[in-house]
Amino acid sequence: MSIPANSQSGQRLRIKGKGLLSKKEHGDLFAVLKIVVPTVSDVTSNHLWTELAEKNTFDPRASWSK
Repeated sequence: MSIPANSQSGQRLRIKGKGLLSKKEHGDLFAVLKIVVPTVSDVTSNHLWTELAEKNTFDPRASWSK
């Protein structure tokens, strides 16, 4: 399975023909993505995450309803 770039946590991906067998054929298999970010445990990683947050203008809460 290939996961496309810019995939989001909770997104469903379909694998056609790889699901459960019915009377005629195999159904589709659905995979739900779960994106897990590692916990920051050292100074270097923390610095890199902070630098990424400063350079990226993406607001993950922009699409939340109020």
